Amino acid sequence: MIKIYDNLVPLHTQQIVYQAIESSLWEIGWEDRPDVSRDRTNIHSNWSLEDLKRSGLYACVENIQSFDNFNKCVVNLTKPCDYHYKHTHWGTTLVLYYANLIWREGWDGETIIDGKVYEYTPGRLLMMDGATAHSIKPQSIIGPNFRFTIAMFFKKELNQ
Repeated sequence: MIKIYDNLVPLHTQQIVYQAIESSLWEIGWEDRPDVSRDRTNIHSNWSLEDLKRSGLYACVENIQSFDNFNKCVVNLTKPCDYHYKHTHWGTTLVLYYANLIWREGWDGETIIDGKVYEYTPGRLLMMDGATAHSIKPQSIIGPNFRFTIAMFFKKELNQ
């Protein structure tokens, strides 16, 4: 199950979200992958439900996903040449938000889901079953230094 939603996040909300990302507290590494070499670690920021509400993104996501089973929210910061591995988030529904305000052809940074390429499109929401294998194609060095994705995790009921 992969659903793509373009044009659900108005430009003014996209700008507010981006400003909130710029002032986030950043951490090195992934909490779900401690075995990756320290010179290959990525950077993330944990956001609360209140952070999502303040940014305005909550109201947009609420149109496609109930927050009743909200588990966590992570803002991923990737850089050219970062290490990305195929992984899953078993037992969750995952909603990704592509937060950069501008992204041009040739900058790469696509999401790869079960071998299929999904373009990094500013303002896009992508919903998927967390059990589906996915990874990120690193962005090219000709693009921005940082690629931001907000990942919202929702616990799935056992019978789903």
